[in-house]
Amino acid sequence: MFKKIWQVIIFIIFFSLAAMAQFSLINAWPSFFSQINLVLIVLIFTLFFFSQRTTLLAILISGFWLDLSSFNFFGLYLITLFLIALLARKILTGWLTNRSLYSFLLLILISTVVYNIISGFLLYLSATQPESFFLIQSDFWLTVAQQSAWSLIAALLAFSLTATATRHLKPFFLEKKGLV
Repeated sequence: MFKKIWQVIIFIIFFSLAAMAQFSLINAWPSFFSQINLVLIVLIFTLFFFSQRTTLLAILISGFWLDLSSFNFFGLYLITLFLIALLARKILTGWLTNRSLYSFLLLILISTVVYNIISGFLLYLSATQPESFFLIQSDFWLTVAQQSAWSLIAALLAFSLTATATRHLKPFFLEKKGLV
């Protein structure tokens, strides 16, 4: 019981620090480097390797801190992260047949693109004087491309580190059986 409580406390601290690092540290970096979406990467990693319940708790913690720190309407990050988790879970259980590197890369790529579309759409709807639609702006697509590149790099690193640390992701090969 005591061990479980410490695990939950460490989990809360970890996701709180990830959200705070995203908002106060990473967003302050120069243009290309500020496009790292640490919270999204960590959430997809959590969904891929842990349970859906753990991911929901991570969304609540991260989304709360991001919404609290943001000048956008409260709930933007909670809604966006929750919708991304639903989509990613559906893709993970319905379309992807295994938990391989390719599945992880595809899942993080789709999640990054859809995350930007959902958050852009919610921001567009909440704007008092919306400018041109965000999907036709070149800056939007540049941001999506940069975030996708960073997400794929982070996914490769995270998957490689996890694969070396655990036996659950070791590759296996089917043996060819001869006719004899």
